[in-house]
Amino acid sequence: MPEFNTLFTPHMPEVDIRPDIESVFTKARKAADDSREDEDGLYHRQVIIVTPGRLLISKICPLPSEIPLDELSRLSELIPPQPSRNIAVIAFTYLEAIKTDMLQAIPFFGYLLGFAALGHKVWVFEGHPSALSAGCRDADILLVDGRMLPYLEKNSEWRAAALNVMRGKDIKVIAR
Repeated sequence: MPEFNTLFTPHMPEVDIRPDIESVFTKARKAADDSREDEDGLYHRQVIIVTPGRLLISKICPLPSEIPLDELSRLSELIPPQPSRNIAVIAFTYLEAIKTDMLQAIPFFGYLLGFAALGHKVWVFEGHPSALSAGCRDADILLVDGRMLPYLEKNSEWRAAALNVMRGKDIKVIAR
């Protein structure tokens, strides 16, 4: 358990340093592109969370038909559904926090589910320097939780490292 006031206080968690970090994120991107079949035979897209322990957690998205039209419109204005984009997200992914309450850990998680429901590939990780390049590789867009920004900025080269491996050049900070 972190030495912070609450379970949900964003911080850079301790991570498993893995020599195969590129393969972890290759699997995450592939899983973010796959759909899961539900009990009714419908296929749902998914958001993939890479935990600090390097587990992949899948969160199933609603179908676009299950999202109110005004929300679909708002999501489409933020990131249009065409062309489909790869969206890397740096957020607080401490396992106990996301297991306890996803929306307290990542308050904008509903948007991420919506982006994936629109057809984008979405994967989330904590942004640790040991995983930054692997986690941002091939992303068209990088979304950063503003509460994680101070931990990223301890490495003055984090933006350059991310942009060096991204397909796109769009980095957006999400204020809480």
